[in-house]
Amino acid sequence: MSGIDQDTAATQGSDKKLLSVTQRRLEKFVSLFAKVLVSDQPDTIHDTRVWSRRLQEVFRVLFPKPRVGKSRKLIRTLRQVRRALGNCRNIDVTIDLIQDRLNTSTDSFAHEPWNLIRDYLLEKRARQIARAHEELTRHDIIQFVTRTQHLLQVDGLEKEPEALLKQSLEEALTDWNEVLRDVQETPQPEQIHGLRIAGKRLRYRTELLADLGHTSVKPRIKSLKRLQDELGNWHDRYVLLQFIAEFIGRPDFLVDHPQTGRDLLAAMERERDKNAAAVSVILRDAEKARQVWGEPKTGITQE
Repeated sequence: MSGIDQDTAATQGSDKKLLSVTQRRLEKFVSLFAKVLVSDQPDTIHDTRVWSRRLQEVFRVLFPKPRVGKSRKLIRTLRQVRRALGNCRNIDVTIDLIQDRLNTSTDSFAHEPWNLIRDYLLEKRARQIARAHEELTRHDIIQFVTRTQHLLQVDGLEKEPEALLKQSLEEALTDWNEVLRDVQETPQPEQIHGLRIAGKRLRYRTELLADLGHTSVKPRIKSLKRLQDELGNWHDRYVLLQFIAEFIGRPDFLVDHPQTGRDLLAAMERERDKNAAAVSVILRDAEKARQVWGEPKTGITQE
């Protein structure tokens, strides 16, 4: 990763800094996990998922493959928590999009189809929240904390922190470049979504480097954030399309509500057009980000 310079201050006590950052991310995730058990607020659900991924990327850095059983279990738990809340998060962003359509439309007749889908999603959300809470209660968060601290304090790090970071960032950047090439060749939903996930991994590992004092990576983080915002907007519209299709695909809906069905099909066409136009923007910003990052060659270099 040519151009990532190592700040002098970041080299001193980097192992302690890395463990300290891990501890803070662990505390943040655990506090959100407890909060989401008794709350169904969209922001809480979103933040729990974000911090589960941030903590997961720390584990990936600290315990590279081949991972021992304990670290694999921790990563698996974080994935399961995120997956349990995934449907709720998708519904929340879709409801926000629908509300935006309602707020910007001056045609009162156009409100009815969106209101119907919103009500449908609110009912669906209530069921998903109950299911998510049930799944989350199966995880022993105290045991998760104990295992994490034991792994960090007793087993320790397999390599020096700088070597671990170099290796993990090289891997993440290589993966991101490969996925980007796939998107450039075949810009289909599966490939675009893959770029979004690869970008998250690269960004959160780079943020870890910034947390350790490497200020030189900030332009790279900024380039990824801009791209991730575009990918997030694309994904939100893609999920909206899926929910509209699910709603009008219910038995006898189109038979009983032909006009509403036509209105929603027209809305789907508009959303598809927006996403098709967004792909060119995503590819443009992805290429800009690639130029900022450079090729994965030399990793963290020391002045």
